Amino acid sequence: MYQKLFESGTIGKLTVKNRLVMSPMGCGLANLDGTPSEDMLAFYEARAIGGAGLIIPEITRVNDVHGAGLMRQLSVTKDSHIAPLATLAERVHKHGTKIFIQLHHPGRETMSVLIGGQPVVSASAIPCKFTKQETRALSTEEVKELIGQFVAGAGRVQKAGCDGVELHCAHGYLLQQFLSPYTNKREDEYGGSFENRLRIVTEIIAGIRNLCGPDFPIGVRLSVEEFLDKTGVSEDYIHIQDGVKIAMALEQAGIDFVDVSCGLYETGMTCVEPVSYPQGWRRNLIKAVKDHVQIPVIGVSVIREPVVAEKFLEDGVEDFVSMGRTWLADEAWGRKVQEGREKELRKCVSCLRCFESLSEYNGAGLPFECSVNPRLAREYKFGDLVHDTKEHKVVVVGGGPAGMCAAQTLAKRGEKVVLMDRKSELGGTVNLAKMPPLKDRMQWIADYYVGEFERLGVDTRLETEATIECVMAEKPDAVVVATGSASIIPESIPGVKADHVYTVEAVLTGEAPLEGRKVAVIGAGLTGLETAEYLGAKGNQVTIIDMLTAPAPNANQTNVGDVCGRLAAQKAQYKLGYSLKEIKENGVVIEHMETKEIVTIEADAVVLSLGFRPDQSLAEGLKEQGVTVKVIGSAVQDGVIAPATRAGFQVGRELFLDQPGAASFRLEKTDLENFGRVSLMDNQEGVYLAYLTDPAAIARILPPPLKPFSMPVVTLSVCHVNNPTFADDYYEAILGVYATYGQSLGLYTMGLVLGGPGAEMAVQCGRDNGSIPKKLGAEFVIRRNGADVTVGVTRRGTQLIDLSMKLGEYNSPLTHMLYQAPAAGKQTFGGGFYFHIDREPDENGVSHFQNGALLMNQCEYNYKSWEPGTVSLKLQSSIDDPWAELPINTIIGGAYSENSLLVHKLNLAEEVDADEVVPYLLAGRYDRTAFMETGRR
Repeated sequence: MYQKLFESGTIGKLTVKNRLVMSPMGCGLANLDGTPSEDMLAFYEARAIGGAGLIIPEITRVNDVHGAGLMRQLSVTKDSHIAPLATLAERVHKHGTKIFIQLHHPGRETMSVLIGGQPVVSASAIPCKFTKQETRALSTEEVKELIGQFVAGAGRVQKAGCDGVELHCAHGYLLQQFLSPYTNKREDEYGGSFENRLRIVTEIIAGIRNLCGPDFPIGVRLSVEEFLDKTGVSEDYIHIQDGVKIAMALEQAGIDFVDVSCGLYETGMTCVEPVSYPQGWRRNLIKAVKDHVQIPVIGVSVIREPVVAEKFLEDGVEDFVSMGRTWLADEAWGRKVQEGREKELRKCVSCLRCFESLSEYNGAGLPFECSVNPRLAREYKFGDLVHDTKEHKVVVVGGGPAGMCAAQTLAKRGEKVVLMDRKSELGGTVNLAKMPPLKDRMQWIADYYVGEFERLGVDTRLETEATIECVMAEKPDAVVVATGSASIIPESIPGVKADHVYTVEAVLTGEAPLEGRKVAVIGAGLTGLETAEYLGAKGNQVTIIDMLTAPAPNANQTNVGDVCGRLAAQKAQYKLGYSLKEIKENGVVIEHMETKEIVTIEADAVVLSLGFRPDQSLAEGLKEQGVTVKVIGSAVQDGVIAPATRAGFQVGRELFLDQPGAASFRLEKTDLENFGRVSLMDNQEGVYLAYLTDPAAIARILPPPLKPFSMPVVTLSVCHVNNPTFADDYYEAILGVYATYGQSLGLYTMGLVLGGPGAEMAVQCGRDNGSIPKKLGAEFVIRRNGADVTVGVTRRGTQLIDLSMKLGEYNSPLTHMLYQAPAAGKQTFGGGFYFHIDREPDENGVSHFQNGALLMNQCEYNYKSWEPGTVSLKLQSSIDDPWAELPINTIIGGAYSENSLLVHKLNLAEEVDADEVVPYLLAGRYDRTAFMETGRR
């Protein structure tokens, strides 16, 4: 049906199997050293399997000093990057897909913190109005050095076996900053005239061509229109006629393709469009370039459906259809279309959760997420679904995103699924989200699941109120409760129950058809803003009221700006910084949060948009019936679609699986009744390293009142303590996490194992002195051969640590900062957190945990040596030592060191409830034999 999409095409002398391109998008999956992680390999391989003809991965760094665009970003700055990049190329190539690497420098469009706190760089010292970072101009010498770095990076790409390179001259990044008169005010050979502004790019092209030869494809991603007039800019910038001229000039300079885009960070919604932008809206921009060049044209234009993509090719708008978020939402988009399974497409709804989460999670080193695809960037972690041969029966209550995804996932595994929802159509809160203007695309979410349920045989029962009786009548093996949430109505506000007061749900469902009224919308979150726009479109005069001083400060600002622009056209009014005091028949009384000024706003209708409260009433009743109940989605915590979808997927993926007793640092309280029923560091040398883990793992196992540090940092040390003052020499391995107590930052020890002659005494002292949990019986191997270090730690038959280190440089410079820049002769200080507990009998001889306390110490480190190293690490868990419960997301780096550690003091931070913290503590202190589990597993 879509013949053009699946015709082969050529770029230079390279043949691509079809016309489908996955456009480059930062995904936060690279290791901190710039190499592709296992997660990244699986992420791109899934899209190759899914039918992409050409994949252009994320922005790839060519400069380590000022060229970082993401915390976790691909890099081609060193020869050591070649072999790992070759692995990525191999994973894509084995499915017949080609891969180009996008060479990138962010210029002024990055954050100073990513480059060590120094000013960001640009063609000229003009800060970006979006990132607002101190900016300096590159010197002529630095420009020439950077040209060489782009060229050298391309050489490494070619050596890795990749098929070509793309220079990122779009979206306001450094090369575009040179191309545009808006950002290039230079007076040297790289500024001024049109030819001079192009010089950096043309010299890079010439250098790559000279190094890589005539047959190595070189292309440019180009913003052909900057749209800066939309932000009030009156000075010159790149207009479409300039973009076409640049494309023609670069064709003459020898590129093999042009990848057409538009915008920069200051006009960001034209680069990464919100839901209001229609499919194919860039058509004329792309066609303008296509009409003036002879080389292949690639273009991206919010294309979600194959009919639009096919039309672009039929009409000669472009030669290859590039899609970005479309491939995030459905990794098998191409394969489904080619196999005639278009109804199975999971379409991107342009909600921007992917980009929002990329920013939100970047500092924690986590990848982005998608509202409709729960597997996004977690393909390696989740793997394939496990089929259930027992054909359990599951009732899913609630047809919102969480419930629908749970039902689909369970059905895919072979379960018999009944889905009940009280509404007449599937979708839950999506049915509200689709009602504001230009958001009809949200209907795609429900449409997708309707098709899936028909295909998978899910018994869907709409207009069915799920009672305990009707659910139990199905004789389910489990019930998934995704009953969502109900609107919050502040009953303490006088007048809140009046007839002219409505909820968002009542308005958007049409239950309250408001037209031609004066409406006060209480709540300026994104839902309130979109509801206000919906009301404005129906001829209402709207005033938006909120205690916050800015509209929806915690929502994606592209979405907020998009809606607020249309609200301005509707002449909507705002009263921000005001609290609601009373609702009257003809208006609302509000009070300014600071001045306490009382104001009455005229209104004959009031709409409450104050959030939603989870509804778990059904779940509690079902638990009393003795059936397995899983509560997910907004029934747990109200929020956006993405976590609800993933919660549905995870419960559907894991339900009924036979799980062995999970190794964990946190014990269930049901284990505690078996605990102890029958009870009978001068001159240390070794390795020290840190890595990033899943923040949820730390949050789950960190005892209160400690809180996770903003970065999910785990530290690991394995060393020989040669001359301790309290024991003979011994070996120790310590696994800890960064945690905070109030304003104090310190290390909380999760696991510490010992071996060697003095280990037993070290355990006794450690338990009695400082409440530091330590275990005996570990076997240590620490070997150093020149610059090569290997370490193995085994306990009770499990190798907990398998580590190798190549001395010379860190995986990431972040290591140096985390360890306070240690060096020979340097003294540093750090702190640690520990918990004290006692187990004492009462007057009846029954033992209780009591006297809980959080302790803090201060440690002094005196370094004799500190040698940076590149680390490779594997952790495993045993039932007694659950070390791998803190999974390795990416290595930060480490070192080989000789030092002395002095503990200065141990202070009481606060007393804590021993029963509350003890489930978090015992796994680090005792083996399972203490819980009456004898014998080996």
